[in-house]
Amino acid sequence: MSTKGTHIPDWLQVPFAGITPAPTQEKGQDLFPTGNWRAIRPVYRDKMPPCNNACGTNEKIQGYLDLVKRGKYLDAYALIKEDMPFPSITGRVCYHPCEQACNRGQYDEAISIRAVERFLGDLGQALPRDVVKAGAPNGKKVAVVGSGPAGHSAAYQLARLGYGVTILEKSPKAGGLNRGGIPDWVLPQDVLDREIERLVELGVTIKTNTEVGKDVSWDDLKKNYDAVVLAVGLTEPNSARAQGEDKDGVLFGLPFLRDIGMGTSKVTLGPRVAVIGGGNTAIDCAREAFRQGAQEVTMITVEGGQKEMPCVPEDLHDMLEEGVDLMHGLAMTSVVGNGKVEALQLQPARFTGAINASPIAIDRDSAGTKFPVDNVIIAVGQHASLAWLPAEFRNERGTIKIDQFGRLGDTNVFAAGDIVQIGSGQPLMVVNAVGDGKRVAFNLHRVLSGQALEARTVPLDVITDLNRMNMTYFPHFARVPQAMLPAASRKLTQDEVIRSFSEEQAIEESNRCFSCGTCNACDNCYLVCPEPCIARSVRSNGLYKILIDYCKGCRVCIEECPTGCLEGVPELDFDTGVVRMDTAFAITQGLHGRQAEQLRQVPNLPPKDIENWR
Repeated sequence: MSTKGTHIPDWLQVPFAGITPAPTQEKGQDLFPTGNWRAIRPVYRDKMPPCNNACGTNEKIQGYLDLVKRGKYLDAYALIKEDMPFPSITGRVCYHPCEQACNRGQYDEAISIRAVERFLGDLGQALPRDVVKAGAPNGKKVAVVGSGPAGHSAAYQLARLGYGVTILEKSPKAGGLNRGGIPDWVLPQDVLDREIERLVELGVTIKTNTEVGKDVSWDDLKKNYDAVVLAVGLTEPNSARAQGEDKDGVLFGLPFLRDIGMGTSKVTLGPRVAVIGGGNTAIDCAREAFRQGAQEVTMITVEGGQKEMPCVPEDLHDMLEEGVDLMHGLAMTSVVGNGKVEALQLQPARFTGAINASPIAIDRDSAGTKFPVDNVIIAVGQHASLAWLPAEFRNERGTIKIDQFGRLGDTNVFAAGDIVQIGSGQPLMVVNAVGDGKRVAFNLHRVLSGQALEARTVPLDVITDLNRMNMTYFPHFARVPQAMLPAASRKLTQDEVIRSFSEEQAIEESNRCFSCGTCNACDNCYLVCPEPCIARSVRSNGLYKILIDYCKGCRVCIEECPTGCLEGVPELDFDTGVVRMDTAFAITQGLHGRQAEQLRQVPNLPPKDIENWR
């Protein structure tokens, strides 16, 4: 009810027939809001999109997709850089758990988030200056041991917080696993070099050919720096525990890739190559073998089939397209040859429990198979080299012992990345190492700032049910494919095999985002409200508000919200604001709202009459 623009007759200036006296015209809207009888109140509550939640470093994926579809590429790049120091790298190498969690995958096809991230990362590489600046110097020094994904991430965030950061890297080139474990045809060297340049531009010092335990001692670290981050990674290859692994022609997965990536030694392969292992590193080795001269490549795994293999399915698909053969359910028990590998002795084998997490049972009574090869690449995992670290900080798994904050005891030393994640059940991914480095950097900052450490909070509401959104507003659209070199040509080149999105493709793919549980300024609530009770000054995410005094609780805005960020809450759940009105126009007398005080200010209304109307 409103009295604005209405002439108030004289006979309504005093109480009449139990009706609350009319107020002055100026006070009418405040005194008689029309939302008195509302039972459900609409509330904006942004939920956690499943992509953001699944991302190892919790990138604001929904946010930057929304900016890309609006053409705000620089804003999107700046947003992603809050959490990810090198989107041009993860846009190429990440195994995209975000896409596996994407709600669009339940509807048609998951959004190609990694491709959009790469588009933004390449845009950032083309900028003459990065959008990120170092924080004001705080006078404190931090050493980061290792320049892989976790070390790079920790150094990046610490520099943004104002610390003087020095990275100690034992290899001749910085980059860690990104350089020594990922082939050029996936991650070109110049892309990695540019991201490392950005880190140096941020003020980070990188010392290569500097090995902790050899060139720098544990005591040196504690004496020369206010804090330390250990991000040494898993640098030593595991043995397959087969006889004859020391023969010529036997290579190990990570050193094989590292020698190629670092350019430290020439790799020459014979025509027939076998790869032992079924993980992502094994796949990279098998595909790289063709590029290093092999004519026949066979991957030999204990797993009973492709579905059991721990590798990423799309990489397995691409490997098979390139012509790698697969042999399952076999273990290599010995390398046969007179000083040089000539064949492999293979026996039937299986895991005795969980795949890749339990002992292998080998059928040694079987005659087995003698498999002729010129080279064998053993890629069955890696472990750390930690002889220099005090025993009190090493655990039985051969990794670093930390608390829930990544801290070694009560020291100012933290650890991050694969070195602490292996054996924890956490997938060993670049993005997880980046997220670990980020979290450790902020925990280190809290310790040096005298702040209390806080455990990671679990998102309260990750929206994964499509029924919580209004799918009427989302037509089915196919995923935008990334171009790829043909299999026949790509297996012989070191050129990048997967191509980047164009601007048009990035926009088209970003437009497929549901914006699950998060306001994306679609304007639906603003347009469908019959009163209208939705207000906004500008059309922008999250800047809508409800004029609650006039909302009837009709639920139209809730039902028509595509993303599910609007929800209805029973009115009596609120203990502030308007709940039920103390006026004669209220359907129920209810609680005492703000109208009671305004009624006392109405002229010619004795206080005792107010009490009579309650």
